[in-house]
Amino acid sequence: MLTGEMKVREIKYPEIFLTGGIFLIALGMLFPVFSQNIWFGVIIKTREAIITGDSGHLILASAFINCLYSLQSIILYMGTMLVVFYSRFNKGLKSFDVFLFSLIIIILLHWTSSLIFEIPWEPVSTILALVISLFLFERLFGETYSFIQVFIVSIQVFFAFHWLNIMPSFSPYRFGRSDILYGVKIAGVYLNADTVLNFTGFAFFLPFIISAFITATLFISYSQNIRMVRENYEKETEIRNMRTEALENRVYQEVKSLVHDLKTPLVTIRGLNSLMLSSNGHEKLSEYGNRIENSVTKMSEMISGYLYESSRQKIKTIELINFIRAQLPLEDERIKFVIDIQDELPDIYVNKIRIARAVINILENAIIVPHKQLYKLINVTIKTVEKGIKIIVRDNGIGIGDLEMERIWEIGYSSNNTSGMGLPFAKRVIEDNMGTIEIASQLDEGTTVTVFLPSVDSLEIDDASNMKA
Repeated sequence: MLTGEMKVREIKYPEIFLTGGIFLIALGMLFPVFSQNIWFGVIIKTREAIITGDSGHLILASAFINCLYSLQSIILYMGTMLVVFYSRFNKGLKSFDVFLFSLIIIILLHWTSSLIFEIPWEPVSTILALVISLFLFERLFGETYSFIQVFIVSIQVFFAFHWLNIMPSFSPYRFGRSDILYGVKIAGVYLNADTVLNFTGFAFFLPFIISAFITATLFISYSQNIRMVRENYEKETEIRNMRTEALENRVYQEVKSLVHDLKTPLVTIRGLNSLMLSSNGHEKLSEYGNRIENSVTKMSEMISGYLYESSRQKIKTIELINFIRAQLPLEDERIKFVIDIQDELPDIYVNKIRIARAVINILENAIIVPHKQLYKLINVTIKTVEKGIKIIVRDNGIGIGDLEMERIWEIGYSSNNTSGMGLPFAKRVIEDNMGTIEIASQLDEGTTVTVFLPSVDSLEIDDASNMKA
């Protein structure tokens, strides 16, 4: 019902429902005036059945009566529902109020019309049809929000119940008590056609009432399916947008990291070029040219590493360490690096540029973190472990609190006024290269970051195991 209420508020011109409702109510009230000739024809058909002894005329007369009663009931019902809907739109009526007011109003309209035009009406069948129609209206309209579908279902309900009026077996229950219907049933008894009338009434009532419930169920199911499809589409669109946004963020992070990495060789190239311009010695020019060539090669490797992030190569661990050391500010007197490299480290299979960038991000975090000691101490240990190597980075900073530890992997979160992308980037790159990263920290004592990278031999063993499995 919440969806229905939201749709109600989206209607721009609710006055249309009020105008249409009043028009239908007026048409229903004046319906006896327009149908006088048909009522007269019913009486003629009943007399012909008695004179000729043909019960077919009697069934035809019953069909005309059923149509007249049903049409007036449907018109008054739809007109009332439009007016009540307008009132519900403005006054916020509850479901029970709508049911009660609609039932009372429609009964009063039928009763008033019968008094004014002296046309009898059938209260029992009409009230039963109203109750069922109002029940289906609440279920159907709340799901589909379609007056057309309500109209289709209500036609079947009213036609079903008004067929009970011609059945002589239902007369004790006050069905078919009006003069014309009573006359039809008397004629049926006179022609020994009461069984035919009972069978005909039930034969029409049962299919119509079953069809009404089936139709309402189908309309509701269809509306629910459409809503589910729409919701799924909106969720898929939202997920697609989130993926696009995540991809854009990733591209931004990659570009920012690449720009950061390219700064060092660019500075080298610029400085050497300045020296070349001011130098007159050919030996120096050759030396500067070689250094420029090395810087250009380094930039090319960095760019290739980012363009082909999924590519990995077999490299020696010491080659990776030297590549990382070349980009660290080891000459800074305020920072003391202690690097312990174990002998005979195994070869690894990684994307050297991206793994180097990940480790450098970790080291940069250790460099910028505040500390309470006289100098910043960073211990870097590289050692062999089972199935790979470990790179352990320890600092003597102020540490990380428990609440901050829960958010360190969030993109954009930082406790040191940085971009907040270093650790998430490092974690993603290391895991993409089949490694792991762990962080342990204590306040005022420092932080330890442990990076595991698998060796080439362990990867070959795992691949062989997977092939056997």
